[in-house]
Amino acid sequence: MSIKSAVQIVDATVGVAAKHMNTGEEICERGGEVFFTASTFKIPILIELYKQIDAGVLSADSRMEITDRHRAPGSGVVKELSNGLNPTVHDLATLMIIISDNTATDMLYDLVGRECLNKTMQELGLRKTNLPMSCREMLYSMYGVETDDIADAEAQVADRRSKEQVVDGAPGASLDYSDVSSPNDMVKLLELLYGGAILSSSSRDSVLRIMARQQLNTIIPYLLPTGTRIAHKTGGVTGVRCDVGIVYAPSGPYAVAIMARDVIDCNKIDNQLAEISATVYRHFES
Repeated sequence: MSIKSAVQIVDATVGVAAKHMNTGEEICERGGEVFFTASTFKIPILIELYKQIDAGVLSADSRMEITDRHRAPGSGVVKELSNGLNPTVHDLATLMIIISDNTATDMLYDLVGRECLNKTMQELGLRKTNLPMSCREMLYSMYGVETDDIADAEAQVADRRSKEQVVDGAPGASLDYSDVSSPNDMVKLLELLYGGAILSSSSRDSVLRIMARQQLNTIIPYLLPTGTRIAHKTGGVTGVRCDVGIVYAPSGPYAVAIMARDVIDCNKIDNQLAEISATVYRHFES
């Protein structure tokens, strides 16, 4: 199956970009279009975090206190923990990526600062990337949540998400106001990361180690040969599914971004996107 065919059979608008790090060969199917990032925006946060660690502004070993201010509904476990606990920045970064913890994400989003985050993305030439919303802001907007009680917010988001009830015209569900990027931008970001153009070698290695510990593996890795190393991050909200990462294939590593919006059948989407991932892998290994 060709990559174009694999994209066309998906019941969604899909963009794919990939670049082989050794050969420079590229793949692009709607790669320049804007898509919602969902939780793949946690990769830019992770990179900005370690950029500030390199600059001496932050430390991976410093501790942050859990408070109600950052508790966010959706994925993760930090929202369930007691106020006053003090995980390290590295702990929060790990939870943000490997289990997509939204509260850990919002703590780090606040720590690095949205202005610094977006300034870095623009300086790197990622013109289609804009990350104006925290997890909490996006989910509250999309699902019409107005309470500050995290248990109540969690119940509302879970119920409305299960029913695919998104508020009409909500900024969190708009390509103009929500967190967005393009497959091409995401691949460029990973290429710059892998090539050492953004971070020190130690910070680069820390970022890739965290991404390689990913526990949510139903898209990029799912149909690849057992034992293939992948450093990646998934994302998904109503109508949106993504996975972005680096695959360490036998012929050499390649960056890949698979992003879908207007998803019709959420029960099929992961398998369909996993087939795209497998097609990209076979293309580079042929």
